[in-house]
Amino acid sequence: MNKIFRILEIVWLFMGCVGIIMCVVSIVTGDNKGSMFFLVFTFACGLMYAVRRKQRVKFEASEKQKMKQNK
Repeated sequence: MNKIFRILEIVWLFMGCVGIIMCVVSIVTGDNKGSMFFLVFTFACGLMYAVRRKQRVKFEASEKQKMKQNK
């Protein structure tokens, strides 16, 4: 399960990076509406990355605590 959380975290980080690149490309080409869309997309990806990271860290802590209790 921890592997899935890590993969989803990396996917959101990658999508955020793609959003930043597309935002810069839109600004350079002069498409301000498009750049705003990609900026909002990047912030949404950043938010989802933070949520997934927090979820993974919390899951790891609970697993570690379960391991201690079983010993």
